Amino acid sequence: MRQTRGVALIQALVIVAAIAAVATALLLRGDVARQRLQTRFQADQAALYLDSGAEMIVSMLAQLPAGSVTHRGQDWARARDGIEIDRGVLAWRIDDQQSRFNVNTLYGPDPQHQDAREAFVRLATGQGLNRVIARRLADALGEDVAARTEAAGGVPIPWPLADPRQLAGIAASQPAAFADLLTLVAARPPQSPLNINTAHPVVLAAMLPQVPSTARRAVARYLDRDPAASKEALIEWIDQAFNTTVAAHYDALEFTTGSTLFEAQLEVRVDSLTLRRSVVLNRDAAPEQGAIVLSRPEPEP
Repeated sequence: MRQTRGVALIQALVIVAAIAAVATALLLRGDVARQRLQTRFQADQAALYLDSGAEMIVSMLAQLPAGSVTHRGQDWARARDGIEIDRGVLAWRIDDQQSRFNVNTLYGPDPQHQDAREAFVRLATGQGLNRVIARRLADALGEDVAARTEAAGGVPIPWPLADPRQLAGIAASQPAAFADLLTLVAARPPQSPLNINTAHPVVLAAMLPQVPSTARRAVARYLDRDPAASKEALIEWIDQAFNTTVAAHYDALEFTTGSTLFEAQLEVRVDSLTLRRSVVLNRDAAPEQGAIVLSRPEPEP
């Protein structure tokens, strides 16, 4: 009798332990499910905050008068950090896409496009890419279909380019140098000119190799103090400050003094979650088109 009771007690203990184990497993699964739901909720909230940030930037850029002079002393160029939105914190930085080299100017047969290809190779090698890869990148966007196909590894990259990152596979062996190059290039419409008031110095150095560096720096300092209101006014100043030759090199450069295309780097933090996004904006887009040209998530730095 005692032996039977002992067996029954052991069985009862085993059953209780099994029930406890099942209950613990269910609790753990419930906690994991709750955490996943919380993370998804945070991600949805963060995405909405990024959408709100993009709309705020669109509204800010729309306040710039149409056709106005654009320069880095204006409010759009000031980085924003620590903007509180409900449960999140938003930050952004804006760069003028028309301050960058336009890779869509590489396509074409005439000398102007050949000059653009040579300028691009100078820019790419200056950022650390070897000349072979730099030349392949230029060929991938050139007019020669055979060269484009070979440079891209068998399938030509569609032209015009929508995003310079489409070229990443060609420079896969030098990702750091290519990342540096990405900060200096843009895929704008071919007819979209450089903004001389915001142009990156290394971009100008690649595009104006005939101009002495001392002259380029002097022009840049002048534009920092007094942004050019027109191409004609700047060329006249350069002619007086230097000589006709330097002025002629600048005059041959396709540039403007205003911008319509901008790229915003947004970041939002919701509790422990951080999301990043890049957004290309056209401040002069027609209402039916929308101001957002391109939007892409950004990985952790």
